[in-house]
Amino acid sequence: MKIHQAPILAAFGLTLCMAQPALAQIARTPVGAVNATIDGTPYSGETLDVPSEGTSTAEVRAFGPVTSISIQAHDPEAESIMRNVLSVEVSLMGNDASASIMDVSVSWWPDGMSEPFYLSEDSGTAPDIVFDALSLEDGRAAAQGSFSAVVCRRDGMFAEADTSDCRQVEGTFDTALRKAD
Repeated sequence: MKIHQAPILAAFGLTLCMAQPALAQIARTPVGAVNATIDGTPYSGETLDVPSEGTSTAEVRAFGPVTSISIQAHDPEAESIMRNVLSVEVSLMGNDASASIMDVSVSWWPDGMSEPFYLSEDSGTAPDIVFDALSLEDGRAAAQGSFSAVVCRRDGMFAEADTSDCRQVEGTFDTALRKAD
């Protein structure tokens, strides 16, 4: 694992841990969709807004000149909201639609947080993302585009990637983005 990956994994893990009890018990509203294939198997997930908590699974956050976009889709057909989660994380240099892409990460959590998951880092193939439309305007932020990545199995947050167990992921996203605090 590279040193710059630890904050991304920690942030995603924290988001999943904090979101699990909240999303399991309170009303949520789909605000977008992620459709993909994972090693040829179709995947359909929803991004969710949780108005009572002021949060969303599709958010945009600014850190000085860097803008971070997180698009986390949940499978509405899964037995638990935390199973079959597909996430795309993007860092941009700039704070408007002309911002350049700095870093992309794709992860897939088929069985929740306590089970092995798949991550694009250390797969040997750089993930790719294309924005067909991107608005970062407060109250109207939204993203539409496509992505592709190779994700490899990890047995835990800080475990090494198992490059003998990798999956090709390709998909599209179309979602509103909530500005994170």
